Amino acid sequence: MHESSSLLHLPARLVQASSIIGLFLVWAAVSHFVAEPRILPSPAASFQAMANLIARGTLTAAVQESLITLVIGCAICIVCIVPFALLIAQSRQLAMILQPMVRFISCVPAIALIPLFIVWFGFSTKAVYATLFYTSAIPLLYSVITGVQKIPRVYADGLRPLGAGKFRIVRDVYLPGAMPGIEVGIRLALSYGWRAVIAGELIIGSSGLGRVLAQARSANQVDQIIAVMIAIAVLFLIIDRLILFPWNQLISSRWSSF
Repeated sequence: MHESSSLLHLPARLVQASSIIGLFLVWAAVSHFVAEPRILPSPAASFQAMANLIARGTLTAAVQESLITLVIGCAICIVCIVPFALLIAQSRQLAMILQPMVRFISCVPAIALIPLFIVWFGFSTKAVYATLFYTSAIPLLYSVITGVQKIPRVYADGLRPLGAGKFRIVRDVYLPGAMPGIEVGIRLALSYGWRAVIAGELIIGSSGLGRVLAQARSANQVDQIIAVMIAIAVLFLIIDRLILFPWNQLISSRWSSF
């Protein structure tokens, strides 16, 4: 049974692997026949640049700094936004009042606020954290509120005659019922937050992979720029497949039928 299941998944994996291989083949062809090496280095040159960055410890240290920023920033965002969203989602009137304000704020891209964060916090990691928090908070807030509003009101209404207060209703009804929405919000927060971390580090130049990109740009080292871009993509794919995807499966199996 297990072998047949693996065989069923084999074609999809082959297609996915083929698309990535095809991308690298196109890249190699364009870099060899069309573009100059200083404009678009070959895959071999880019991976050699990545190996050099790893050997010097530059890439390893930058990855560690960016991941620490992502984890701490998203943790702060989750701790602040999830309780706030659970609170306001209980009142449809309050949610309706705050929705236009949140929608207006969300129209401003995070990168447009980076100059303001630099004025407030200077060229420091605090400005990167502020960029990350702003970027991650909006999708997390929307997802949690949507998750709560999908819960049938009969569950909460059934507990109130039994003397249940707001805390118990949140604990026993809204929190477990909104878990699928919270899970989606956290995945979006991490995804958008990862982009915000790199953009913030790139512009602010405080630390991390963004700083390595900025330094490579200043030195016109395109091979290093592409090497860091590949590292950024691979890192988040690893996070998504090894952490977020299994967690999604757990949440779906436990709370999807709430």
